[in-house]
Amino acid sequence: DWVIQNAANSSVGRYLIQLARAKCIFTINVVRRSDLIEELIELGADLVFEDGVDLADRVRKEIGDANIPLGIDAVAGKATSNLAETLSEGGTVVNYGLLSGEPCQLTPDMIVFKGITLTGFWLAKKLGSMSLDKIQETYKNLASKIINGDLYVPVEAIYDLGHFEDALRHAYRGGRNGKILFAPNG
Repeated sequence: DWVIQNAANSSVGRYLIQLARAKCIFTINVVRRSDLIEELIELGADLVFEDGVDLADRVRKEIGDANIPLGIDAVAGKATSNLAETLSEGGTVVNYGLLSGEPCQLTPDMIVFKGITLTGFWLAKKLGSMSLDKIQETYKNLASKIINGDLYVPVEAIYDLGHFEDALRHAYRGGRNGKILFAPNG
């Protein structure tokens, strides 16, 4: 099976690529900039595409009738529809973000005839439904992967707290390729 995601160059996207690879799940990754394609392939992405209205055709040209049951959407707006068009019948789009600033868009034919489902994910709500033991186990597992280098996301810059305004401007700037971090003493 395959999973498709947009905003694949985000931290969540990069983590998904690495976690899916460890579970032998193939990833289709959608980005807005072609200069990110090679970087994500090197990270372990199976396929990377630039977003566009013909996304479904390009994806299906690469993988044929392979099953894509899941789409992960950080963007919303038309991007939700672009992901949904690639999914196999009965597939699910999970939205966790609103990068476009627009509501998720699905056409009635995707819902009625193709059986596509749209659902949301909010980490705080999910954690609230989990036992403390399960939460601790999850974070311990993730921390272990980070410590071992199995789970990695690049850091673009580190700022001391005295330069928080510069850090915030940097964080909101488009085209970044890593996290912006604060260090107590620089």
